[in-house]
Amino acid sequence: MRGAVWLVRAPALALATLVLAAQGGSAETAASASSASPPLASAAAFAPPAPSAPSAAGSAGPSGMGSAAAAPPAPALPTHIPVTPPDYEVLDAGSDRPIRVLKAAQPGRRVLVYLHGHCGDVNAVGAFVPVAAAHGTLLALLGDQPCKDKPGRFKWSGDIHALDQRIARAIRLVNRAYSWELDPNDITLFGYSQGAMRAESLARYYGKRYPRVILGGPPRRLKVEHFKHVQAIAVFGGALEDTHHMEGGAEDLIAAGFRARFFLLPGVDHGDFGGELAGNLALSEILDFVSAPAAPPASEPTAVAKIAR
Repeated sequence: MRGAVWLVRAPALALATLVLAAQGGSAETAASASSASPPLASAAAFAPPAPSAPSAAGSAGPSGMGSAAAAPPAPALPTHIPVTPPDYEVLDAGSDRPIRVLKAAQPGRRVLVYLHGHCGDVNAVGAFVPVAAAHGTLLALLGDQPCKDKPGRFKWSGDIHALDQRIARAIRLVNRAYSWELDPNDITLFGYSQGAMRAESLARYYGKRYPRVILGGPPRRLKVEHFKHVQAIAVFGGALEDTHHMEGGAEDLIAAGFRARFFLLPGVDHGDFGGELAGNLALSEILDFVSAPAAPPASEPTAVAKIAR
């Protein structure tokens, strides 16, 4: 793999700032117990304990056939760390699905558009609310096709032109409703899973409107030729999922001269940001990368950044 692994360590002061921001935000925690939960532990910490072997005395049944009493089932463990749903303001979009608006800490022209995964949860944004609000106003759209087996969830069709028009219309409606001046031609585009595939297509056909692209858990290797008008591309995945194609796509982009980087989120699987503390830390690094001014090319570009806790 090209490039060395770069270990990103956030200063303790920065992490403390994220924690205070998360606790002081407008969204209430679901329960007091969840607010005291520790950060993401290692994968082994979530493994159910192995059942103990039955004793020799207890292994034989009344008939002497040696049948053992059934062990109690292991408790079901969560695969993802739950997060507090974002305190969205929901804006009626007329004939389109409602637009979810997460206001910036200081509203300006910067806008971040989030595209969820296939039948995914738009409330996954709860993993990084303070960092998103520090970057700009976040608009979360819903897919244009309902998921029949998951009421209230949506997926994305392949109509990229219609999606680009939906994003432009959403920005116009939000600007009108709040008297803001979000820039429809300078969007930070954030797609996750299937949403990452749609974000890649938007970059391919309308890249001049999407100069900064964040692709979380893309299911296939990126194609370099799709990003010719994009200034910065961040790709990330979890350490518990297969990321070879993600890292390979980032390496391809770097080799072609693009400002790109792959970020590895430790201890998480596909569809997870690792909880609110880890999610804010990771997205802080990612947004800083895509928002930074272009730097002179390095002699040995770094392809992987590992988010440290």
